[in-house]
Formats: sequence, C-alpha cells, structure tokens
Amino acid sequence: MTRSFREIGMLVALVFAAQPQLASAQDIDLVDVTLVDGTGAAPRPHVTVSVRGGKIAAIDERAQSPANGVRRIDLGGRYLLPGLIDAHAHIESPAAALRALQSGVTTARVLGDTHLQAIGTRDLVRAGHVPGPELLVSPGHIRPKPGLAFFTVYTQFGDAIDGELRGEDRIGEATRALMARGADVIKVGASERAGLANTDPRKPELTEGEIRAAVTEAARKGLYVAAHAHAREGATNAVRAGVRSIEHGTWVDDETLAEMKRRGTFLVPTMAVMSPLGDPQGNSADDVALQLRTQAMMGPLRAAVRKAHAMGVSVVAATDGSYADQDDTGRIRIAHEIAMLREHGGFTPIESISAATQNGARVIGIESRTGSVRVGLEADLVVYDGDPLTDSKAFFEPRLVISNGEIVVEGTGL
Repeated sequence: MTRSFREIGMLVALVFAAQPQLASAQDIDLVDVTLVDGTGAAPRPHVTVSVRGGKIAAIDERAQSPANGVRRIDLGGRYLLPGLIDAHAHIESPAAALRALQSGVTTARVLGDTHLQAIGTRDLVRAGHVPGPELLVSPGHIRPKPGLAFFTVYTQFGDAIDGELRGEDRIGEATRALMARGADVIKVGASERAGLANTDPRKPELTEGEIRAAVTEAARKGLYVAAHAHAREGATNAVRAGVRSIEHGTWVDDETLAEMKRRGTFLVPTMAVMSPLGDPQGNSADDVALQLRTQAMMGPLRAAVRKAHAMGVSVVAATDGSYADQDDTGRIRIAHEIAMLREHGGFTPIESISAATQNGARVIGIESRTGSVRVGLEADLVVYDGDPLTDSKAFFEPRLVISNGEIVVEGTGL
C-alpha cells in the first residue's frame, strides 16, 4: 500500500498546472456536468449548475440561454461534486492551505495548532489575503501533557509544565482559554498519541468527567468537541462525555460503537495516514518503533471502520495530514482516504464521496451552508475529468475548484 501511495502521490504535482488565483465571486453557469451532489443520490448527467453571488442559485436539467455578465463554462459531461472537506487536518501555513485548496479541499477542520499558526492562517484566508479552504481551528490540544508549544501560548497553565494538566475545573478553564483564542472547535485527548515512540495509544488520558467538562464549556459557546481516541477505554469515556466525534478509534469496541450510533457521534478514522507513519522518512530507532506500531494498528482500525459502517455510525473522511513540505503526513490527500474507505471499510463509491463531503459538513455543523450541491448553499464545487465513482485516482487532479463562488483553480482547456 505504501508503494502505491508514493506512486499516486506523484500525481498530486500535476495539480500545480492549474494555477490558483485570488478573485471575487463570479456569476457562473457550469453547463453539461455529471452531478454527484454528496447526499448519496445517484449521479445526474447533463445538468447545469448556476452560481450567483457566491451561492448555488439553480440546478437545471437543461442548459439555460447565455446571460449577460454570466460566465458560461461547458464542462462536456465532466463530474461535478461538492468541494471536499478534510475533517481532521493540521494545516498551519498559507502554503499548506494553498496545497489543500489545489487538491479540491474547500473546507478543513484543523485539530491542533502550534503557536497559533493555524489561527493566523485561518484569519488570513477569511480576510481574503491568501487563498485557502475555510479553516475551522482548535488552537491547541487539551490533554494531560500538552507539550511545550501549548504552554508558551497558554502560560497560565505553566505550573503543569513538569506535571499534568488535570481535574475537571482545570480542563474547563483550558477549554475557555482556547475559546478566548478564537477556537471554532475544541480537541481533547482521550488516549495517548500513536505518532510518538514514547507514548502508548492503548492508554486512556483524560477521564470521562474531564472530557465532559470540556464538552460543557464548549457547548456554552455553541462549539463541538473532537476527541483523539485510539484506546478502547478512552473512546468509551469520550462518547459517554458527549463529544461530537471520535478521531481515529483504533480499538473502539462494539458497545461503544452502538452508543455512538445511538448518540449520533461521528467516527473520523484517518486510515490513510497509517501508510506514511508506517514508512517514515527517517531511519532512527524511534522511526522504526513507529513503523512497527503502525503496522500492528492497521488491522484493528480497518476492522473498526467496517463495523462502524455496518452498524450505521456516521463515518467521515479526513487525512490527519499537514499538507506541508517536510512532513511524513504532508503527502496524504482525501483521495487516499476515499480509496481506503472503499477498499477496507466496505463503502460504496457514493458512500465514500458522502464521507468526504456531506458527512464532513455534518460533523463540523455547517451542513446548512456547504457539503452538498443544493440550491441556496455556498458554491463550494470541484470538477474532475475522470469518473470518481469508478476510479478514486480521479480525485488527485481536480480540473476546476470553486470556493464560495470564486474560481480558485482552473485547469487548461476547460
């Protein structure tokens, strides 16, 4: 699998032939598209999608007559989908945001932040100074040992720098601190990390009560909590505490999956990121330890996704990637995760597309404005030459990307 990811990853470079641009929203008619709307509905051929004022204004079965001031793009039957949503990313720089946009991602939930770089990039994108997806950011990761970068931003917790950030009151305070920094979502640690050689992902971290304290504080501001959870016990604690989503869920058990189904808790498994973590760029002892661990985790995670899917738990596509240059996870794209959902998760092609569009919007809570192609929603759209229902490699080269009604990537020859 790793070798194929490397080969497929080379195709990503081709997208740079489609140059991004900062532009104002245009009135556009996208004529003769094969529409896959993200809702799970069957494809609709020979459709015209009209964009007006940054929103989807009409979806017609036949082309309308050309109108003054409206750009008309005949797509010759190419496939049009909602803009992709990366529901667990680590985009921190404008360069990374641009790469995500060029890959067809028009919205990303950024879970964690180093020195508030993701918050800064988010704000630059929102102000229109740099191109990028809409970013919804957790400006930190609340866990017992959050790391030095956390303490340099949230210095009020410095007394825990050599110990642990613990207790329901303290976790509630940390949640308020993240919200004061402009959080769109809160990330907590329900189990230790898998990507560090000196941590044990089977070990739970925050208690159910501590996680509930974060959920309660976030809810006061209308925000959701995402829980990093590989461990069985950690996932159970987080679900019972009321989190919006379980991130990863490697050893989640059947009872907890059933509770997730009952509560509407989402699973964001990030299966594809296992490949670069299982074949790291370095050769140190830590790299080898991570490689061995990751190989052991792939089977349980894939099994958990298959069970979740069969039980009707809402599963969401995400990369857990940085879109950065020098990073093991930087080469992962949503296309990789879509392929994994189809190959190892039991998903049909239509279901895998919904996992990367509508379900992504639902876990974030923005499905009323994006995540599917419906009249009245934001014009977040992506077009492909190939058939993404039969070949997931088609996702590696979007021909047209529209974000909030702006054409931000346009391939030659459209």
